[in-house]
Amino acid sequence: MARAKQSQVVESEQTDAIVPTRPAIHLSNCKKGGVGKTLLSKLKAAYCLEAGLDCYAVDADRQESFIKAYPQFVQPTRFSELDRHLKIPDRILDLALEKLVLLDLPGNVEEGFNHWLNAGDILAAAIDLGVEIQNWYLLDDSQECYEGFLRTLEFMQDKVKHILVRNLGKCEEWDSFNSFITPQLLQQFDLRVIDLPKLREDTATEIYKNTLSFTEARRYKGFSTAQLAGLRAYLRRAYDVLAMANFSVENLRANN
Repeated sequence: MARAKQSQVVESEQTDAIVPTRPAIHLSNCKKGGVGKTLLSKLKAAYCLEAGLDCYAVDADRQESFIKAYPQFVQPTRFSELDRHLKIPDRILDLALEKLVLLDLPGNVEEGFNHWLNAGDILAAAIDLGVEIQNWYLLDDSQECYEGFLRTLEFMQDKVKHILVRNLGKCEEWDSFNSFITPQLLQQFDLRVIDLPKLREDTATEIYKNTLSFTEARRYKGFSTAQLAGLRAYLRRAYDVLAMANFSVENLRANN
């Protein structure tokens, strides 16, 4: 039932109804650049806007690709190892007390982000405040990605929910996956694994080049009829995959 409803969102595009969401922080995360973190953030933002889910979105990347796609919706933040700058990312936890926060993390802020978590004991504070943190970790099949995730897992442990996102748009063969992500690891940390579908390459390039939101992309005059139809089909598949990791109206709404 949840998957059927998820697919219908892309057909209605956007609703005027506002659905309150539970306090949470969802990280689009990976220590390697160019694996699809902002793509995942944009897909989640598109789903929330189309489904009427009330949420905040935050971009920690200096390139601000997430902000450029959703300038009226996304706000910036910065992570630093300097203690005097800690109040800037502290705002994320303040926002999460109200509703879901989508946080797009670049690959180059690992030390600053970890410093913020440590200095304010953010993981423990979130648990005490009833704010769920989910670490959506993007993967290709590179050693760099896997080692980055294992460092993150060692640092965060089971204080957050971990979702591994294999980006099929970046990699179709996953020969190394089972070597790094063992059955024991999957069971110990209750890891969820999902496969993000591949978007047609010329469509993806145009969306990236023009920093389009998915709302804009569905109306983009530079796309052929086939591209627009393919984009709608892609969004249906992507939303259904997100639902497999409980990213759906039913699981995100407040008082669920």
